Amino acid sequence: MISYLNGYVLFPLLEKASKRQILKKLSELKRFEKLPLGEQNEIQRDQLYRTLLFCKNNVPFYKELFKKNSFDIEKVRVDVRYLSDLPILTKAIIKENVEKLRMSNAWHERKTGGSTGQSVHFYYDNEGLDWTSAINLQAYDMAKNYRHKRDCHISSELGIEAPNRKSRFYDWLKLFSQNRKRIMIKSFSQEDLEWTFLQLKRFKPYMLQGHPSSAYAIAEFISKSNLKTKKYCKVFEPSGEMLTPKMVNSIEENLGCKVVNRYGNAEFGVMAHSRLSDPFNKLKVFNRAFLIEECNSSDLIATGLTNSGMPLIRYQTGDIATVKNEEDGTFIYDIQGRIHDRVRIDGKDYATHYIMDYLDHKIKGVREFQIHQKPSDSPTLKVVPEREEDFDRIKLEVLKRWPAGMRVEKASFSDFIGSGWRQKFRHVVNLEELK
Repeated sequence: MISYLNGYVLFPLLEKASKRQILKKLSELKRFEKLPLGEQNEIQRDQLYRTLLFCKNNVPFYKELFKKNSFDIEKVRVDVRYLSDLPILTKAIIKENVEKLRMSNAWHERKTGGSTGQSVHFYYDNEGLDWTSAINLQAYDMAKNYRHKRDCHISSELGIEAPNRKSRFYDWLKLFSQNRKRIMIKSFSQEDLEWTFLQLKRFKPYMLQGHPSSAYAIAEFISKSNLKTKKYCKVFEPSGEMLTPKMVNSIEENLGCKVVNRYGNAEFGVMAHSRLSDPFNKLKVFNRAFLIEECNSSDLIATGLTNSGMPLIRYQTGDIATVKNEEDGTFIYDIQGRIHDRVRIDGKDYATHYIMDYLDHKIKGVREFQIHQKPSDSPTLKVVPEREEDFDRIKLEVLKRWPAGMRVEKASFSDFIGSGWRQKFRHVVNLEELK
């Protein structure tokens, strides 16, 4: 009973107190998904036109771009494919034109993790932020993780505490209203994995959410420890990393759950989610909020339709996928992109996202980093500081966290090494594999 009160009474009250409009947008999303595909396409085309018109009249960057390319937004009302008359928008272009792209009411900052290139800051207005939250709830509903069900999120333990009692209470209240438990994991050591597993076992959530590398580590811990395989959760949903078939098989087998998948980023939030009846590599796009262009194992190009604070038109996400328009919607297949590695430091394995989170939120002042490692040697953390004078402090704090088994060096972006045929940026590079 309390879970229903949390989800359907307390959550709306908190939404109202926070002056958010999430549930209203969630209702609009649900109505949209029930419409025939032809009506959905009309709404998407109309929303695209409205976005382009807003950009033409209000956003300096697009005013110049449309004029330079003689772009006629009226053509889009006939066929959205005319959007391809515009050039691709990249992270590099955005870094150079942030102030021309960002509106004055866009205060909510998000930062890319850097796994598809250098980190870039993006901004949302209130409306855009509410849409991302509504889409997140719609994604949960696709996995049948309704608001009255319990879910559990595995996060990195960074040693960061809320600044005051009020902040701690608000964080607890927010989790309570969502029937959510947060489990903090420090590393992939046996002790930490055992503790995390016991927390999960006691809570018994419907959905477990977190980095696939964390869930995979727990699944392998269950297998190698010869623990009883049963339904420790009903559904696992990834965040922040690319799922692999190996991960999916182990998670489903050892946690006794169904693995669903979602695709999103800091630039847009969640953009697509798999249906329970579909394989994990087939994700349905939220066409009310995004226009993702068809492609075949190539760059994923997306246009946002809900964030006027910093509109992104024909944005190159940095990921590779196949996108198809089908009779029941737009689908993304076989996403290839951001993948996180493990790093062994002083005898313990750490997920890259843990180190990323620790640098971003605990130490701060790190513009970018890359870890160079050899199987026979300690890893070297190459750091590009936001300010040159910050490096000594960053190095001291890193070595305080990992006093043994880690070297820290100041670097520039030119020191970073790309991998693969596309020379894709990754946070961890095995130097032995490059020989």
